[in-house]
Amino acid sequence: MNISKKQANLMLLLVAILWGSSYVFAKLTVQAGMHSGVINACRGTMCVIAGYLIFHKKINQMTMKDFKLGLVIGTINFLGYYLQTDALRYTTPAKNAFLTTLYVAIAPLLLWLFWHERPRRKTYFAVALAIVGMAIITNVANTGLQLNYGDILTVLSAIFWALQLIFFGKYAPQTSSPWVVIFMIGVCQGTYGWITTALFERASLAHVHWIQALVPLAILAIVVTFLAQGMQITAQGFTDATSAGLLLMLESFFASIMSVIMGYDPLTPQLVWGGIILLLANAIMQVNLPAMPFLRRHSRPLK
Repeated sequence: MNISKKQANLMLLLVAILWGSSYVFAKLTVQAGMHSGVINACRGTMCVIAGYLIFHKKINQMTMKDFKLGLVIGTINFLGYYLQTDALRYTTPAKNAFLTTLYVAIAPLLLWLFWHERPRRKTYFAVALAIVGMAIITNVANTGLQLNYGDILTVLSAIFWALQLIFFGKYAPQTSSPWVVIFMIGVCQGTYGWITTALFERASLAHVHWIQALVPLAILAIVVTFLAQGMQITAQGFTDATSAGLLLMLESFFASIMSVIMGYDPLTPQLVWGGIILLLANAIMQVNLPAMPFLRRHSRPLK
């Protein structure tokens, strides 16, 4: 499938909207009595079923390399989702979404530590700015350095989202099809989720309001996990990395809008200013500053 850059960017904007709404749907499943393990188990199972029904021909041609890469990426994805979803039991969707955006600043540091790719100078400034934004959102200035337990889980999840960003960029293109990667993500979510449920969450199953949880679960599985990630991988092949990164960062804006509308978060100055600073830190990481028109040095030719 060939699409224009404009169509790809519109597709990524839709992905950001879907991802932003996912925080509220995840919160609804938590409110229905579900814990993180069973949420991921159900969404992974639904994703596998939907993926195989639609893309079974490509999935049946999966190579061992596809399987290994999909297993690694799927494991990273599960850990990110598990921590992020579990955090929603202790924090709000807007804070969860904003703190998750730290993954853009964390990714270059991981590349430096494990792949020996030295960060650009602006990375240090962006990380410091992100920490300031996180401090404002979590109200550290007034309460002291006391992060909410849910905030800590969210920051830990951001580490795994940073790893997924790295693996998507470095290794996912080596697979035979992006839908194979998404299928394997669903397999890992389902498998690890059911294992986690069996080991730690069996007692909670009796308290789950299944009818209340079914609709948001289906949306998370089919629309967010399956469709949105498929659209992301497809669209990123037809646009530049800067445009993609800036568009996907709008996820936290849409999450906050949804959270305020649904009544989970008040529209406080800390939420607004802290979120703007965090997004600015992420924007600095994405934008090639020397290439910006107002920063270029134009020299006039000699007559």
